[in-house]
Amino acid sequence: MAQVIDAEVALPLPPSTRDAVKTRIWVERSTLDSRLKKEGPLFVLTAAVVALSFLLPTLQAHHAWINIPCIFHSLTGVPCLACGLTRSYVFTAHGNFAAAFNMHLLGPLMFFATCGVAVYLGASVVSGYRIRYTLSKHWRRLAFWSVLGLFLVCWGIKLIFMRGSW
Repeated sequence: MAQVIDAEVALPLPPSTRDAVKTRIWVERSTLDSRLKKEGPLFVLTAAVVALSFLLPTLQAHHAWINIPCIFHSLTGVPCLACGLTRSYVFTAHGNFAAAFNMHLLGPLMFFATCGVAVYLGASVVSGYRIRYTLSKHWRRLAFWSVLGLFLVCWGIKLIFMRGSW
């Protein structure tokens, strides 16, 4: 069973929140079995993404990687919202930030966020502490539309100003 630590921090709620879910953040200690079921697979996935970002050029040079083209780009000739993210991750992993930003404006930021999440998940699996949170409906909507809006703005910039990068 999960043991809740007394480090609970409540975030301020907007005045128009009507749903019963309160926005809050807390730290809890969980069992090893629970950590391996929840954080374990996500840690393996994020660590694999970071590792492949470093290894992809070597794998391609040895013909051990299959290049899968973007279906949206193949059909329309226009890049999708995520076109260039893989190459941006690889360029960021190898320190070529100019090329990484040229491939996808959010790529370097997302690469470092993925690294941070991998470190957090690894520490959570080892230490047993995890950060939990619940978001009210308002904050979930705000987060969704903010991320989607950010991707759409970057996509628009890529379509208008960065034609040579795709």
